Amino acid sequence: MQFMDAVETQKTADFLKALGEFNRLSLVYNLCQCESSQNAMCLCDCCSVDASVVSRHLKTLAERGIVTFEKVGREKTYRLNREEVASQLRELADLIENRDCKRGCHDD
Repeated sequence: MQFMDAVETQKTADFLKALGEFNRLSLVYNLCQCESSQNAMCLCDCCSVDASVVSRHLKTLAERGIVTFEKVGREKTYRLNREEVASQLRELADLIENRDCKRGCHDD
């Protein structure tokens, strides 16, 4: 396993920052429980926040690839991008668990 370069590090930082806000993480948790796409109003009910707050957070999550959306007419429905989220978390876990130093550092 190799260390992340600056681009990968920034992508991971943006991903974690998106998940690091309470309401966004609540949305992700709620979408984890859904088999089908959900509209913003349904997610408002689950998270007990205003529609404008949910919409803003869903936009951030979509920009980071954490959720995907489909627009039908004027309505957008959102779905957790399970593959991307799992991939990002798995990559980070692999880096954390990797104990072989590839950069010449050591445990002195």
